[in-house]
Amino acid sequence: MPGSNRQEDSLRKLKSTHYTCGLSVVIVGLSLYSYYVRELLVFLLLFSVAFFFFALAALGAFLIWWASQQMAIWSRLASRNAIVLSRRLITTYPRP
Repeated sequence: MPGSNRQEDSLRKLKSTHYTCGLSVVIVGLSLYSYYVRELLVFLLLFSVAFFFFALAALGAFLIWWASQQMAIWSRLASRNAIVLSRRLITTYPRP
């Protein structure tokens, strides 16, 4: 029957995936007893955390720089508007 071959193939793939996952878990579990593997994992964790904080600091510096640029643009416009408003008030103010 053609249908049974498909089922057998899918079951074989499922079993091979199951055995492969189990074998990889055993290998990783046994390798954790090795001093060098544990040392490498600790250094990977430390460098990952350090990289995360350095990237966070760089992002913060970029955001501060961007906010200062936006504030400078906004303050120029606000100062121009204040000058225009003061000139209007001066021209409309009656002189004695």
